[in-house]
Amino acid sequence: MRLLLLLGLLLGFGVAYALEEGGQAASPIKLSSESALKFSESVVGQQVADYTLLDRNGKPFRISDYRGKPLLVSFIYTSCSEVCPATTQYLAKAVKYMQSALGADSFAVLTVGFNAPWDSPMTMRDFAKRQNIKLPNWEFASADAATMKSFTRNLGFSYEYSVAGFNHISLLTLIDQNGKIYGQVYGDSFELPSLGEPLKKMVGNVETQYPGWEGLRNRIRLFCTVYDPKTKTYVSDYSFFVGMFISVVMIYFFAAWLIRAWRNAPKRSPNPNQGPQ
Repeated sequence: MRLLLLLGLLLGFGVAYALEEGGQAASPIKLSSESALKFSESVVGQQVADYTLLDRNGKPFRISDYRGKPLLVSFIYTSCSEVCPATTQYLAKAVKYMQSALGADSFAVLTVGFNAPWDSPMTMRDFAKRQNIKLPNWEFASADAATMKSFTRNLGFSYEYSVAGFNHISLLTLIDQNGKIYGQVYGDSFELPSLGEPLKKMVGNVETQYPGWEGLRNRIRLFCTVYDPKTKTYVSDYSFFVGMFISVVMIYFFAAWLIRAWRNAPKRSPNPNQGPQ
């Protein structure tokens, strides 16, 4: 009995020491849905600092490398066996739909392992492989504990250590082309328009600024990219412009008919026998 008690104390001390050394969960915040939501909303509009992270191959990169196009950031921890994989799979489905609608190069995705230092480049690479994520412009990243602590707070991501791992808010942060937080999407799963509509606006803020015909073409394409509740995907619907074109053609032919009829109408000649009134 004493041996078991001693072993339990040693294990408890070891966990506390590891958490303190890792720096991620040594001082966890008290997490509630209300406080987590309030905190995540408070960072909208703020600039994201230029952090240095590591990609899945251990190569360093900076957040500023993503400037010029929208960036979606999600947080996971690799030892999570249920929620994080399910959330990532659902996000993959949404990203695939939006890449199909807006273009694979129109935005980027970054999944970050927040449990530093255990979420390393190797474990992030393994997580991506296990989730079979092969979509373009999607990276899996990690960082040292100090950087991760600052990065998660900058993006409004809340978490706390628990016996089962971590309790954390399910959050997808939308960052615009200038590196500012544009909005947040919540939940392990979400309705596609909650991501699609703000993403369309962010992509539009970039692609409609192109000069000449390219900018006009992008404006029309984005305007005609709409959510179809039947298929629950975004589709291209040019019916507005088709209807407008048909209306213009009909007005043109009707106006031409009126002009022709007026020109061909017999002219009334004055009556020579009619005197002045």
